[in-house]
Amino acid sequence: MVALIAMKLMETGLGPKAAKLASWAIVALLALLALWWAYNHAYSNGRDDERARWEAAAARIEAADAKADAAGTAKAGEVKKGIDDANQRAADAALDSSDPLRDGIGELRKQSAGKGGQAPR
Repeated sequence: MVALIAMKLMETGLGPKAAKLASWAIVALLALLALWWAYNHAYSNGRDDERARWEAAAARIEAADAKADAAGTAKAGEVKKGIDDANQRAADAALDSSDPLRDGIGELRKQSAGKGGQAPR
């Protein structure tokens, strides 16, 4: 290939040494261009693959986050309902009594006794 390029360059009036040097320069430039293209192509494909992996991971995280949010919201609703019911029972006990504070707190103590803890006296 170098010889063919050198022959064509000698037809333009270049000397044999200059034509041979120019032909090697052209071959080296073409080789560098091919290497640059191969690297650029591999980098672009790798970047696209990496982006696809990141997007898939983000989608999995978002799905898990939504599932955890739903479970947390449901559990918080259950706990709130239990607390509201206990407070309502204590308020009802206090309304029906001559000493509302003592009976309301007594009802709360009675409800918490089965849960491992007791309100301080």
